[in-house]
This record gives sequence, C-alpha cells and structure tokens, in this order.
Amino acid sequence: MLFDGLKFRKASYKIRPVDLLGEGTSIGMRFRVRFILFLSFLLVACSRAPSNLPLKTVPPPRFSNFETDANVKSLALDGDDLWLGMANGVIRYNTKTIDQHEIFTAGSTGGFLSNGIYKIAVDAQGNKWIGTYGGGLSRFDGHQWTVFTPYGSGKISYGQDWSVYPSGSGLGDLWVYDIFFDSDGTLWLATWKGVSHFDGRSFRTYTQQDGLLDKWVYSIAKDRNGVFWFGTEGGVSRFDGRHWTGYTHRDGLGAEVNESPPKEGATGYAEGRHHRSEGKENRLANPNFVLHIAIDQADNKWIGTWGAGLSRFNGKTWVTYTAGKGTISGNFIHALEIDAKGILWAGTENGVSKFDGRTWKTYTTADGLIDNNVFSIAFDAEGNKWFGTWLGLSKMTE
Repeated sequence: MLFDGLKFRKASYKIRPVDLLGEGTSIGMRFRVRFILFLSFLLVACSRAPSNLPLKTVPPPRFSNFETDANVKSLALDGDDLWLGMANGVIRYNTKTIDQHEIFTAGSTGGFLSNGIYKIAVDAQGNKWIGTYGGGLSRFDGHQWTVFTPYGSGKISYGQDWSVYPSGSGLGDLWVYDIFFDSDGTLWLATWKGVSHFDGRSFRTYTQQDGLLDKWVYSIAKDRNGVFWFGTEGGVSRFDGRHWTGYTHRDGLGAEVNESPPKEGATGYAEGRHHRSEGKENRLANPNFVLHIAIDQADNKWIGTWGAGLSRFNGKTWVTYTAGKGTISGNFIHALEIDAKGILWAGTENGVSKFDGRTWKTYTTADGLIDNNVFSIAFDAEGNKWFGTWLGLSKMTE
C-alpha cells in the first residue's frame, strides 16, 4: 500500500497521513515518513596547530524517522522487509522504498487473537512468529496463519483445522514476550506462566516447580556452551538442560534502587492485571525484574533491568552500569542487541546508548531520534540501525 500526496518542504519531506485501513477510522498507525538530515560537523583541531594541517571532520549520524502513532515493541528483518510489532498490530515495511508497507491486524487477517504485539521473530524458513499480549502465539508462512494457545492450535475459525491440545501440552500462557529459535529447530517462548519449549507438535512448559526463579518470563538467550538464560521478574535463571541456577540482586544483579518513577512511555510492563496476582507488587523499579538479555562474543551476559540499570556477568563477577554522565543513558533497559562489530546497543527510557567496551555514546531526540523511549533494536545487512520507540521508528545511518 502506498501513500499519495507527497509534499516537499525545505530540507525534509513527509507523507500526509491517510487512513491506512480504508475504513474511515484510524487505529493510530499512520505511517508518516520524515527524513532529517544533520549537516553540521564536529570540527576537531588544535588552535595552535599549523595552518596547513587539514581539519578533521566527524559527521554525525543521519536519522530517518517514521511516525506510526503506536509503540513499536519489536523489530525483525527479513531481507529488505522490516516487520514492526506494535501496540495495535503489525506493519511490514519495505526498507528499499519510501513508504511501501502492509498492515496486519487481528480483524483484517484473522491471523492473531490480539493486536498487542510484543515480539516478532523470523525463522530460517522465513516464517514469522508473533508473540502477543493475551492472544497467544501466531505463525505466518506468507500465505496462511496458524495460532497457538494453551488449549489448541490452527485457524481461528476453529473448524476442522483446529487441534485441541491434551491438558498440559499447550502453550504455557496467552501472553508471549520473547521467542528463541534453537539450533535443533525447536522454539523456546517466554510467557507469563513459565518458559514453553515447542517441538513442532506440543509444548513443554518449565515453571518454578522445575527450578525457574519466577513464572513471569520476559527474555531468553543462549550462551556459547549451550546454556539457556531466562530473564524473569524474580531474577535470572540459568538452565543447562538438567540443572537450574538462579541469580538475583543478592548475587550482584542490578543496582540499588530508590523507587524513582520511569518516564512516560517506559511503563509498558507494569500492567495492573499482572500485579494484582498474589505475591506481585507493582514496583517503580526492581533490580530482579529482567527485561532483556544479550550475550556478547566473549560470552559475557548483559542483563537489562526494570529501573536498576544494566548488569554484566562474566560467570564470576557482576558489574552494573547506571544512568549518568559518560555512561548508559537510562536505568530502564528495554532492549539489548550486539552488532556485527561487537558493539552493544541498549534501548532505554532516555534514548539509545552504545558501548564499545571502553566508552559509552548516547543518541536522543537532540540527535534526531524520533522519541527517547526505545523499546526495540535491529540492524540491517547494510549496517543501518533501526530503533522502535514510543512514537514510531527511527533509522540511523552512520
């Protein structure tokens, strides 16, 4: 679907918003594109240097911003297509074009049960797997949708194509926050009732009874030794296939917190329904609440927390980075990714920060980022960085 009405204005241009669904009612997914070019340069020279020495210029990155009017929780690349998981549906955007895209919603596709999308992942066959808020897991092969729930799987028509799972063999929960493709072709899924392992036929869900620290699971990572690391609301659980080990703030995870409230847009995980459960309290910051895990080339575990900064664990010792001058930009770590050069990128409530192992650099709206609440990160084959935020999508070209 293409926008019409292209209008040029000075050094930028944008697409006038239209109703993408063609139904006369906007669902807040206007896809407006605005390219922002920063033409200033940082001049580095010594005032006493000889006048014949050339000035060294370091150009800042260029940002291209795409307004979605919805929180972009997840990003996944499949060739030239970037898939956006948002609070009100899915967008497939062709990154080689200005605005060519396709909209997917529960109503328009019949392919998922909830428009709240928390995770999109693409497997080796090109299938799109979509974790939703309250609607289970969906798979899209490019032609057909299949839905997986705790009770059964198939088409939402619930006809002959729908299979009912025997008790205990379905997806752990309808809330799916992370998806991990294992090397053996199976899937691991972070849910609000444990970690579900899917072999293509049925699910096996691991809970606190098995050794998981907390049943509310948000992130999954696997280290070079084949050990799984699960981020939960009660700490980090390590699982080697047989034995479980838990790490919490007492072991070194996260910083001490003073209960400072997050900024607007950073509260996507503090849902009242969830925390009305027995034993749960809606805290403003929690060092044991793990939102994201990334593992670098040296096998260090980078663990992002809810308001208690970013922790690094090398298997023996813990180091935690908190917001401040010359360090990470925020303490609410929503997204962690490591690029092809081994640089760590962290999405926070105060912009996106990168760390090369020695120094930190942060990018915010002052640099061209569309919004400072960064929830998702992706890198394309050309080295461009894509950031999903509270207000839309930013592309950064260095």
